[in-house]
Amino acid sequence: MLEIRGLRASYPGFALGPVTATVHTGEFATLVGTNGSGKSTLLRSILGLQKLDGGAATWDGLPLPERNPALLSLIGYVSDSPKDVLPEFTAHEYWSYCRIAHERARRERLDAAMDRAGFLAERLDFPLGQKSPLGALSLGTTRKAQIVGALLAEPELVVLDEPFIGLDFIAARALESLLRELVAGGTTVLASSHDLDLTSRVADQLIVLHAGSIVLDRPVPELGGSEGLEPAIVEALRLHRGATLP
Repeated sequence: MLEIRGLRASYPGFALGPVTATVHTGEFATLVGTNGSGKSTLLRSILGLQKLDGGAATWDGLPLPERNPALLSLIGYVSDSPKDVLPEFTAHEYWSYCRIAHERARRERLDAAMDRAGFLAERLDFPLGQKSPLGALSLGTTRKAQIVGALLAEPELVVLDEPFIGLDFIAARALESLLRELVAGGTTVLASSHDLDLTSRVADQLIVLHAGSIVLDRPVPELGGSEGLEPAIVEALRLHRGATLP
């Protein structure tokens, strides 16, 4: 289970938290928020990529921000920028690098990782035959390679920051189907997204962030599906803004 307790982080002009939330094992939580609400900062803070001012995040009781390699190897992370790859590598070289990094962290061989990379690439319609470096590929194609790299070691927890950015319709639907399968198999997923229809289809939990604070954290079925999500979010934002007026 992913537990976030009183987590706080800041940088000039913005403060996150304190944020407290729980995502249960084998469930899909969607993080929604207005622009600049702190979604990326929260995800980065959970993983120790953003310096914390206080609080903690744990996976199955183990502290995440301490950057324990063996623990982090159980997590697949896709940032909000497809530029966060090794641009001089081809996709195959990048996936091999990811495999080696996971093997060193876990101290075990992952012989099936490259076969899984090929399987994931085919699912996402990635052009396996091309030999160009990632830096020369389109936004969507690089995004696919990034997702494959995050999932090839079969992580227990998957953290996705706007994973559908740049994906075409076919790849987006393939990723949606893949995420459904991961969750059905017991993987925990936390993903930021602006797509409420997608949230209503795949998510178990909706977390709404605004101005660095959680204003809504509810099971999706309680909100009435796609037609109920937007009104619930609007109302939560209205109440929060009213509560914070001077």
